[in-house]
Amino acid sequence: MSSKYVELMREEIGTLKPYIPGKPIEEVQEEYGLERVIKLASNENPLPLSEKVREAIEKELADLNRYPDSDSRLLKEALARKLAISEDMLLFGNGSDGLLKVIGETFINKGDEVIVSDPTFVEYIFVANLMGAELKSVKMKDYHQDLEGILAEITDKTKMIFLTSPHNPAGTIIREGELKEFLDRVPENILVVVDEAYYEYVQDEDYPDIIQYIKQGYPVIGLRTFSKAYGLAGLRLGYLFADPAIVALLAKALDPFNVNRLAQAAALAALEDEEFLERTIKLNEEGKEFLYRELESRGYGYVPTEANFILINVRTDALKLFDELLKMGVIIRPGDPLGYPEHIRLTIGTMEENKIFLDCIDKIKG
Repeated sequence: MSSKYVELMREEIGTLKPYIPGKPIEEVQEEYGLERVIKLASNENPLPLSEKVREAIEKELADLNRYPDSDSRLLKEALARKLAISEDMLLFGNGSDGLLKVIGETFINKGDEVIVSDPTFVEYIFVANLMGAELKSVKMKDYHQDLEGILAEITDKTKMIFLTSPHNPAGTIIREGELKEFLDRVPENILVVVDEAYYEYVQDEDYPDIIQYIKQGYPVIGLRTFSKAYGLAGLRLGYLFADPAIVALLAKALDPFNVNRLAQAAALAALEDEEFLERTIKLNEEGKEFLYRELESRGYGYVPTEANFILINVRTDALKLFDELLKMGVIIRPGDPLGYPEHIRLTIGTMEENKIFLDCIDKIKG
């Protein structure tokens, strides 16, 4: 790039690193000449699209010459009913990643402090760096976020704290008592963003309901997505919930027509298709228990998960294992960029996909 353009850019852009997604199936097929490739890298729903969603998308195609409802009105009404909250507590965006950016643009000033866990989802770091914040990272403890350590890092410059539950990539959650004690000790002028992208998969009964904390006046923003359990990753639709005053401010920074027509129609149908969601969760639980047994029998350590992925300690160079699996048509996520160099993050797939992964591991190992 010509130096004259570098001189024109905002200083913060120089601190940013591009997001590195999991390799797409088509790229691996082309690179290695493979017909069958399975992707267990990006925590996508392995089930094919819900038929109700497919029908809703097909019906919407006739109106693609028209702009979408900028307020996602029908979807907002349906989701507000489902969550038992008022519509003015909701905001939709082009994926929860897009909403994270809106949160940063609305509230973070240059020099503000932002606290994250280490490791954590890279988009929180991206948002902090983009806005010129001072980033503080607090090391995880035994694959759990160190809430005491985060509290110890708070200063009068702290503006925002990012938590994620279930945690990506560990799959662990913050439990009810832990969250309440934490929020009670966070100053009220600090926003706590709780990313619940894998909310629907959680089985632990001690998982907190952060909506209740918002209703009680805690300065919390919750984030969820239709990309995971609802199987709409390709349509990019996320949502947040918070105090209506917070939502009103965030809405000022939101791009017009931020959520496309197909995404709105698909999400509305997905909310109504409870059978598909139940099937998704059942498949995930069966796959989780199967993989636990098989990993234990092979002597691999893993972190018990409340999400649709498992962090596995392979006790070897994860990047090398990643390359070997790619050649065999299996895409996983190596732990190096996730902060765990001897681990891999494995999305729980269909039973067939889980077995293919294990067969390939056995061939590499043996």
